[in-house]
Order: sequence, then structure tokens, then C-alpha cells
Amino acid sequence: MINMLSVAIFSGLFFASNQLSAGVPFQKCWTQWYDRDDPSGSGDWETLSHLHKENPGKICPKPVAIQAQTLTGLSVAAAGDVIYRSDTTAGFVCRNQDQRNKKCNDYRVRFSCPPSYCNEDVCWTKWYDRDNPSGTGDWEILSYLNKENPGMICPKPVAIQAQTLTGLSVAAAGDVIYRSDTTAGFVCRNQDQHNKKCNDYRVRFSCPPSYCDEDVCWTKWYDRDDPSGTGDWEILSHLHKENPGKICPKPAAIQAQTLTGLSVAAVGDVIYRRDTTTGFVCRNQDQHNKKCNDYRVRFSCPPSYCDKDVCWTKWYDRDNPSGTGDWEDLSDLHKENPGKICPKPAAIQAQTLTGLSVAAAGDVIYRSDTTTGFVCRNQDQHNKKCNDYRVRFSCPPSYCDKDVCWTQWFDRDDPSGSGDWEILSHLHKEHPGKICPKPAAIQAQTLTGLSVAAAGDVIYRSDTTTGFVCRNQDQRNKKCNDYRVRFSCPPSYCNEDVCWTPWYDRDDPSESGDWETLSDLHKENPGKICEHPQYIEAVTTDTNTPANSTGDIIFISSPTKGFICRNEDQDCGCLDYKVRFGCRC
Repeated sequence: MINMLSVAIFSGLFFASNQLSAGVPFQKCWTQWYDRDDPSGSGDWETLSHLHKENPGKICPKPVAIQAQTLTGLSVAAAGDVIYRSDTTAGFVCRNQDQRNKKCNDYRVRFSCPPSYCNEDVCWTKWYDRDNPSGTGDWEILSYLNKENPGMICPKPVAIQAQTLTGLSVAAAGDVIYRSDTTAGFVCRNQDQHNKKCNDYRVRFSCPPSYCDEDVCWTKWYDRDDPSGTGDWEILSHLHKENPGKICPKPAAIQAQTLTGLSVAAVGDVIYRRDTTTGFVCRNQDQHNKKCNDYRVRFSCPPSYCDKDVCWTKWYDRDNPSGTGDWEDLSDLHKENPGKICPKPAAIQAQTLTGLSVAAAGDVIYRSDTTTGFVCRNQDQHNKKCNDYRVRFSCPPSYCDKDVCWTQWFDRDDPSGSGDWEILSHLHKEHPGKICPKPAAIQAQTLTGLSVAAAGDVIYRSDTTTGFVCRNQDQRNKKCNDYRVRFSCPPSYCNEDVCWTPWYDRDDPSESGDWETLSDLHKENPGKICEHPQYIEAVTTDTNTPANSTGDIIFISSPTKGFICRNEDQDCGCLDYKVRFGCRC
């Protein structure tokens, strides 16, 4: 049987290619979601002709692409139904007769059209949690939410999103959802679950900007308790008393993570409470091992409660794990780098010398905070040896070195001999004046754009003294990937003869991942990107965080191929990225 989804993709691309070859740039966006049918009859028939009639002028005559998902937000692939039709001519059809259980899921569809057909003037409300599943289930009913929050949610939302109080998506939580739409709201019934108990959910709605609070930011992280007693109790009332005036009276949202930076979902603790009224509570009695992780929390508040006047220092690596472990003590770092780190940092970040996050490295971390610093003890590891870490701190701007940039990429060796040796002293000799004497940082990636973490090689050395060394003898297959390196230096050492394109965001990670491929971007933006870019940059669309600092495992980041982040490589799916390319001016 022909895969109808492949037909749909080909159909959309064929139409887009015809438009582009005709010299007509097609600025596309996505319409709202439409749900005109349910599978109570012969199936779910979201036919385009009917949608045109029922929604005159809302969908373009010839859409470029179509997307479908269940009312609970599952992709077609995740739902597992056999789809009879999904294209930009017929629309979407799922027939009950084609399914093993003779019943399709209930789907909604949207179409890629010119901007005039898309409602760009929307945003997301804050999260709402009005019920818990202690009764018959979790009933986040829109009519009740409107009554309990008058004027806060628009009369006719464009979309709805739901997630557990611990941040899991509906798909990740695995519950059977009875209803999730912009008419009824969200309903999870206990009777529909295997264990007869729903997770506890919160919801938010897509509405015009007047219903969304854009004037918020995140406070600094707070850690007032540890789990040595009955658990970790980050109670909001206590935090207010202990930090007067630092947290708004009624936060819009709360976030929690371990002191080592892991999300709640990643560590797997059972959370007793997590909301903007009580705060955050993890009880030891609820865990399999009777011990919670140690958490910190932050809150979404008006800007006056947030410290925007901070930045990140350079990375520091004062110790290696050859003794009892890797001790990046803040007191020692202060002594060894006088005036370079603020007395009371707002936050700390740690990563291995090869760029792996603490979570990706997998070590058990003894301490990571803004008082002690960072400590990884060899005795706590399975193999009795920590990775080698470096740390940086969030401080006022006067402590951060903004006057740096990245040099061009250098590739002086390949792994045909004993390995790939990108030695800094050799690079200095071979490229006089192109690399500063004492770089602030080093980055390495394969010639195809993979990060060291994604490539999976064991790295012998990666620092600003030696440079980068990957030895063939350390690899399972006895062969390193071929790497290139670049260095963080003052601007005079960076290639100024490069012009950057605008930022492009052609995909989002709702399906298999975020695919910002150069070939597709060339087609969709004819003449806007040079044929052979020299550089690529990728950052998140919301916070402009560089891709190599988010913790996502990046599949490809190459100026010749583009950028790909696959959901299958992540614990909780990819973030949404945008890219730009560096071309010769």
C-alpha cells in the first residue's frame, strides 16, 4: 500500500516547487486548526471542499501543505491509524474500515497558506489548573475556566494545549484523553485509563494578544530546602518571607529543576505539588527509593521582579578528575581569578570539556550551586571516574567579556593516521595572526556539522591550551570522525568579511523534529541565501539560546546541509530553532 503521508508531502512540495520555479516567492504560514467531522460514521472526513464551504475565505484555494493531528495533539504517526488520504487536493480522510479496531481517532487539520489566511495576531494565555483527578478525572472545562477567570480567556480560542503539572505532554504522559478542544476544553476520565487514574493536567489557550500577559519574565532560581527531611519543600509563602520583594505576589507560572539542571521529567520523581499558589513539593515517601532529588524553582513575574542585568562569564576549568574528583570550587575560582567572577552569582552552568551537559554526561553530581560551586566526586560514579568539567556563572555585565567572537573554522588534520589532531600550537604556525594567543573557548564539530556529543567519539583533549585531539585507539571502531575547530577571540581575530542572512524558521518540532534544511530554505527563499554558505548559526526562537547550549542533541548543523534536530534523539522533544547563514559579502 502506498504511504498516503508520503503522497501528501510530495504533493505539497511539488506545488511549492512550481511556484518557486515560476519566480513567485511564497511566504507561507499555517491556518487555524479545523475539525469538521468525527469518526462516529464511516470515519473522519476532513475534506478540503467541505472545509472551504463551511469556512468561506479562511483557507486558500491551493494550500501548499497539510498537517493533521488528533484532538489530543498526537501526530498521525503516534496515533497509528492507517490514513486513506492526506493531501492538499482532497484533504484528510481516515476510514474506520481500514483500522484494526474499526475505529479512527478524531482528527483536526490545518493548511499552509499565504499570510492573509493565517491569524498571526494570537498568543498563548497563562496555564490554568482548576481541577485534579481525585474524583472522576481531570476536568479543565472551558466554561468553568471562563467563569473562574473572567476576562482572562477569549470567548473563542484558536487552539488549546495541555500538559501535566510536571511538564509532560499528553503524548508523553500516555493517558487516554476524552476531550481536548476549544469548545469543551480538556477532559481526562479516570475510567478510561489502565490504572484508573489520570495525571493532573493544566491547559492554556491561543487568543488575541489582549488576553496574553506578555509583560512577564523569569525570576532567578531559588533553593530554600533540600530533601534530607521529609522531602524538598520549596513553598512559595516561605520563599516570599525569605526573599522579600523578590517574587511577585501572584506568579503566572512556576518552573522546577534539580540543582544539576535536570528537568522534573528527566529525573522521574513523583511530584506532590507544583503550582503558583503552594509552590513546589517533592515528598520522599512518594519515591521508589524514598528520596527526592534536590530542586530549585523560579517564577514568571512582571519585569520589575526579574534581574535582566546579568550575563554569563567565560568558562573556567581549574581542576581535573585525576584525584578525588573534579572540584570547581567557587572560593578557589575567586582566588585564582580575582575580579573576574561576581561575589554572589545568580546562577551556575557546568559542562564537560567536550561540551556535554551534565545530564548527557550521566555523572552523579555532588554539588552544583552558586555558594559552593561545582563538585563531581569519583567515588559517586559507577566507573569511579568523573568527566572533566568546566563552569561559568551568571553575573552583572561588568564581569562578562562581551568583546569576543568566533574565528573561522580550522581543519588541519584528518583521522587517517593515529587520529584527528587539531593542535593549537600547529594551528598558530599554519595560520599566523588568525588565532589569538590565549583563546577564551574552543568549539569542535565534525566536517558535516555534528557536535562532539552527537558524533559520539571519546575525546582525548579539548581545551584552549592544547587544542582538540581525538585518538583512533579510544574509539570502539578504532576510527574518529573528521573534526574542525574554532576559537573564541577578540574581534580582530575573527573573519569580518562575512555577511549574515536574516533568520529563517521554516519548521517546528511538532512532528519528527525541527528540519531547517538548506535545500528547503533555498527553494522557499529563492535568491536570499548564497549557494555555498561558509557558516551557520542556530538559536531557539523564543530565547535566542544557541543550539549548543540548550542540551538538545543536534543531528546536523552544517553550513552546507542546514540544521536538523530530531525528536527521537531527545528525552522530551526538540526545542524550536531558527537559523541563519554566513556568506561572503
